[in-house]
Amino acid sequence: MDVTKNRKLTIILILVIVVIASFFRLWQLDNLPAGLFPDEAANGQDALLILSGQHSPFFERGLGRETLYFYLLAGSIGLFGIGVWQIHIISALIGILTVIVTWLLAKRLFNERVAFLASFFLAASTWHTTLSRTGFRAILIPLLSTLFFYFVYLAFKESSRKKRTLFAILAGLSLGLGFYTYISFRAMIIIIGLLAIIIAVINREVFKKFRREIVIGLIATLLILTPLIGYFINHPDSFVGRAGYVSVFNPDLNQGDILGTFFEVSKKTFWMFFTEGDLNWRHNVSGFSMLNPWVAFFFALGFLYSLLIISLRFFKRNLFQKELSKYCFKYFFLIIWFLGMLGPELLSAQAIPHGLRAIGAMPVVFFFPALLLDFFWRRVRPSLSLKSIKVFLGLVLGLVLVTILLYDYSLYFGISANSPRFYYAYRSDLTTVSNYLNERNYKEKSYLVLDEYSVQTPDFLTAKNNQPYLLVDPATSYQTELQPGDQIVFTQSTIFDTKKFEEYHPETKIIQREFNQFRQEIMRVYGY
Repeated sequence: MDVTKNRKLTIILILVIVVIASFFRLWQLDNLPAGLFPDEAANGQDALLILSGQHSPFFERGLGRETLYFYLLAGSIGLFGIGVWQIHIISALIGILTVIVTWLLAKRLFNERVAFLASFFLAASTWHTTLSRTGFRAILIPLLSTLFFYFVYLAFKESSRKKRTLFAILAGLSLGLGFYTYISFRAMIIIIGLLAIIIAVINREVFKKFRREIVIGLIATLLILTPLIGYFINHPDSFVGRAGYVSVFNPDLNQGDILGTFFEVSKKTFWMFFTEGDLNWRHNVSGFSMLNPWVAFFFALGFLYSLLIISLRFFKRNLFQKELSKYCFKYFFLIIWFLGMLGPELLSAQAIPHGLRAIGAMPVVFFFPALLLDFFWRRVRPSLSLKSIKVFLGLVLGLVLVTILLYDYSLYFGISANSPRFYYAYRSDLTTVSNYLNERNYKEKSYLVLDEYSVQTPDFLTAKNNQPYLLVDPATSYQTELQPGDQIVFTQSTIFDTKKFEEYHPETKIIQREFNQFRQEIMRVYGY
């Protein structure tokens, strides 16, 4: 009976987590965010290349990008057509899956209480919610890294030889596919290397016992990586890509003081969890900490708690005792995973703090507050003789979780959703303009005043009509001579240029103007 009750409770808790994760990532996805930033649109353009028959493990657009995410976008676009939500839905589904896999790993490593809390914090996180509703390929890093560790754990714990083989293959596939996501995933090489060293120190017999599974996993990884390795051999300059431009070692960014720059980056990265986070609305609710205040507090204590466990075991010289080493290794693992995935952030010196570069650390971040609360509950519960006190503490914890949920909801669906800067961060005006150009569908007589970077959005959203416009440089837009039937379209970013255009063409008239809900003009059309 107890087993049945526990099973029902587990199912209920999982459903609660899935509902929360799905709500935060899918609700109002068709209009929030309301636009498609040019970088997102560029991803859509590469997806269109895939649909047209051009296949590659790496596309050179935008200093080069790995293509796994684009293949997923191609599937969405192929099924539902070209549009904004067709891009964002892929990230949303990936985000939901990440929450579920976080539950699975946390349960295996610790218990269902830690699994519930860690996945709950991740499900409600505005940091993860924002990136799960944005069309960036980095959203795959938390999913594939967590999947890798989950399958490795299963491979080590499984008694069946066949199942160990299956899990080793799945771990290798997860690892290999991760390198097709975003350059930050390469930090996994360092993380895996450090973990291997610790295992060798604690119990080197592990490598002998699981030699077969390790080889199988490596083969699976290499098979998946073969196309990408071949590409980089033929295009060595693409291997570093944008990383070299934003590195702390770039003299243009460090001003000759590499160490000082690194310490400054480290300071900002540390404080992003507690005070001022990423200012970019596409990565975070601008200016707010990356973590909910409650979660940030529990995270700090949980991280210190993990360090304390390791330190106590070490100084008591119990680190190398078999039973204690297994217990201690879990905390080593979490700390190395966390710090390793912060590496790409700590080694870059542009736009710091940067929530996208640190995205790999996201799942493990929420393990620490969960462990702290679990530790507190395990220590307090046995000493509580009265059921009423247990119920009271349960209600307090429930109230804290509800507070976290409401706070995170208000940040994204309140502050972000009602900020004009949030809408401009996604260039919602370009979606309005693209819809207008699609409706007009008259290329020879439609001029679009826009820069070459921003035009990626109209290029993608009007692709079904073969981009029905002629691009005009904003700096020279006043020189455009209109003929009867011609129209020239200015976006929110180029409306400033209409002043000079009107001076040179007083005979033209404003045909149409569009405003957003903040009464900001986002499109102006001139013609005769």
